Amino acid sequence: MDQVTLRSWGGTFATGLAFPLAALVAAVLVLATTPLSAGAAAGVVACLVPWAIVAGDVRIGPWPMAFAGVVVPGVLVVAGHAPGGTFLALLGMGWLAATGESVGAEITATVIAVVVLPVLIPIVEGASWSEEREVTGFFATGGLIAWCLGRVLRRERQLTTALREAQTHLHDAAAAQERQRIARDVHDVVGHSLTVMLLNVAGAQRVLSKNPAAAAEALERAEQVGRSSLQNVRAIVGLLRAPGEHGTDPPQPRATDIAALAQTAATAGLPVRAEVTGDLTAVGPYAGLAAYRLVQESLSNAEHHAPGADVIVRVSADDADNLAISVRNGPAPVPSGRSSRNGRGGTGGGTGLDGMRQRLAALGGTFSAGPDDDGWLVEASIPLQHLRPANTEAGR
Repeated sequence: MDQVTLRSWGGTFATGLAFPLAALVAAVLVLATTPLSAGAAAGVVACLVPWAIVAGDVRIGPWPMAFAGVVVPGVLVVAGHAPGGTFLALLGMGWLAATGESVGAEITATVIAVVVLPVLIPIVEGASWSEEREVTGFFATGGLIAWCLGRVLRRERQLTTALREAQTHLHDAAAAQERQRIARDVHDVVGHSLTVMLLNVAGAQRVLSKNPAAAAEALERAEQVGRSSLQNVRAIVGLLRAPGEHGTDPPQPRATDIAALAQTAATAGLPVRAEVTGDLTAVGPYAGLAAYRLVQESLSNAEHHAPGADVIVRVSADDADNLAISVRNGPAPVPSGRSSRNGRGGTGGGTGLDGMRQRLAALGGTFSAGPDDDGWLVEASIPLQHLRPANTEAGR
């Protein structure tokens, strides 16, 4: 999934470019509405110094900005009889509200721009309160609007930052989940294939001197299983290709391949019998792959923990809503001395049972595994209502 680029209006664009440009426009208005004098020109230049620093991408602290961006324009208003300097003070206050680096500097600038300067303007102009109360109200209201705008920009920037972090976390979580899924697939494919190959090789070794033809046939089956395993691993690793890379991957196994899987294990020497009921062609690819991997892992565990024990695989699609799978193996005829940790006990860090449980949970299915009176039983149920192929209903 591609990440969406999130941009913030309250970021560098606003605080590093838009505010300085607005200050430049305000300075031009001050010069245009104030009698030209050396003092007024010097005051305007002094008011533009902090904005030149900001536009040059040089950091300026909140208190220096409060002084140079708010107090200095205030002095220009009072001493230079330039009411337009109030707009420069409002911009400085808005910038402090947008950056939010110091609450003290922001409050100080707000009091000066919203309260002090609007009150001083009538006094400087020599007018009475009754004559200039509307002007004072306009400047005070403009100050509150500038402060609110700065706060909105700050909040927007904070939300954008939070969304970027959340997006990164989601992307990392999706990547981790995909790696776990691929690791489970590799575990299932390689584990089962090695089990079948070792059974064939062991059988060939036992009959090599007595029946070379049978040994050669067993080795040929081991080679075929190895090649098939290599194709499956290539298909899984192909998922790691970068977008845009193309390749021909073999199809993923489905529910209809479970009988062939059991037959392959039986041919290799594992005493397994498969009982399939219902129409497995109607099972969707996701549910079918999950069922196939579950049986594959269960057969590998049965050979590892109970070699020589009879295994019964039952797959039922009689229920239109669920696919039922069970794999039962009896106790080993001869104690193998093998640990039951990897894949069954779960105390040795095995991934077999955990992988099956997570795979089924992702599809909304149920999973259970544990000993019973006849040995070891793995049972699972996968809902099919939302996992059928798109053309299944159309074909009926």
